[in-house]
Amino acid sequence: MHLVTYQHEGQARTGVLLGESVVDLNRAYRAALRHLDTASELAVADLRLPIDMVSLLAGGEDSLKAAGRAVAFAQEHRLETGDTMLAAQGILYAIDHVTLLAPVLRPGKIVCLGFNYRDHAAESALAVPEYPVLFHKVSGSLVGQGQPIVIPRLSDKIDYEGELAVIIGKRGKDITENNALSFVAGYAAANDVSARDLQFRTSQWTSGKMLDTFAPLGPALVTRDEVPDPNKLRIKTMVNGEVMQDASTADMIFHVPFLISYISQITTLEPGDVILTGTPSGVGQSRDPQVFLQAGDCVSIEIERLGVLSNPLVAEG
Repeated sequence: MHLVTYQHEGQARTGVLLGESVVDLNRAYRAALRHLDTASELAVADLRLPIDMVSLLAGGEDSLKAAGRAVAFAQEHRLETGDTMLAAQGILYAIDHVTLLAPVLRPGKIVCLGFNYRDHAAESALAVPEYPVLFHKVSGSLVGQGQPIVIPRLSDKIDYEGELAVIIGKRGKDITENNALSFVAGYAAANDVSARDLQFRTSQWTSGKMLDTFAPLGPALVTRDEVPDPNKLRIKTMVNGEVMQDASTADMIFHVPFLISYISQITTLEPGDVILTGTPSGVGQSRDPQVFLQAGDCVSIEIERLGVLSNPLVAEG
């Protein structure tokens, strides 16, 4: 499934992408239960399919099964009645009638990796790290598909970094590598937007990484059953249609299972936590001449099986 958080009439709710439409999971599940006259289950519908993604992921397999049931109901009744009836019940929306937010809005942690591709370390004139280089972003950095990246007044060196995001599905501490992927809810495309001048003011990078809108994520959380191996995915970054990064997640220095295990030794991972796994070579600051993002540009991150995440650049008002 391609799980999303969408906004309609000011409210953020969980949904699933279905072609060019969004299915509201909670409403579809409630309709499915009413259709089957299962009043006892209807009483716990909000617990099984809550309207925020972190709570949904915390529900584990029960919530994912309920989501599958909701989608099956929407698909079946769409064939029988068409879109109009489902739309009238707030179950189905055309994708251009809603705003796709970041799939996870308020994760407890956004843990990021620096220099996790050999070619990116090389273009930055750095040795391959012995251990993962960790830093963080904040929930205020998150935006979704089509939402703008705001260029702040205090920086003129805004760079792109296309990355694979891993979203955690269940609580874990000291996770083994062999078991690591079972703790994953799914994956998404991400852009670790960076203000290079702020990033390198000090030895700590966070001031150039945690700005508002500097963590586009999406367009959806693609559940792990649709991604057999997260380290066999092609990843591309395009600026105004021009390919700037083109690599494979197979080129990571530290692969996804190791990263989950390593990070879980440092901090307990919780449902909804996001791990950004690093960027390949081709970033703007390492080009000759350098390429920094300007208002009016559009950055797109395309990852095999996960779709395309596109965001326009706008100047701070």
